[in-house]
Amino acid sequence: MRPLETRYALALLELTRNEEALTKGAALVQGDPELWRALNNPCVSREEKDRVLCRLLQGMVEGEVLSFFRLLCDRERLELLPAIVKEYHRLKLEEAGGAQGVSRCARQPHPEDLSRLEEGIKRRHGLSKVELQVVLDPELLGGFVLQIQGVTYDKSVQGMLRGLRRSLKERD
Repeated sequence: MRPLETRYALALLELTRNEEALTKGAALVQGDPELWRALNNPCVSREEKDRVLCRLLQGMVEGEVLSFFRLLCDRERLELLPAIVKEYHRLKLEEAGGAQGVSRCARQPHPEDLSRLEEGIKRRHGLSKVELQVVLDPELLGGFVLQIQGVTYDKSVQGMLRGLRRSLKERD
């Protein structure tokens, strides 16, 4: 069974392809920490939350997106919104032949190196677009560890040292 966020994102993807409206609405709703807490507070009535959402989003986002926000509010699932937005983006990217990945690096990579890495991954995986999230991890000592579409590429100094240690142990 798919996680709830994925099911909501899939349903929204069937309603609208307007990712900009979704992210704009999410930014408006989550932008004020007090408002966000109130919208997720079980002590605040659904009717009050619905009125606030309608006042805040009416005319700012398309009707389908507003209806989606109201549905989340009615079902007391608005706290899932950040995860739904991420999943919606991932699904839309995947549908367009793209993928998201995570690159753990010892230091911030140069933009040209990152671009070459993305191009290589696109060729190797047959993708039209690659979005990499860079996470700094000094324990790698150098190089990077890339995870994309369930595949891990370990080109780190730490990974090479582990491999060397393993091969030396096998010789004994």
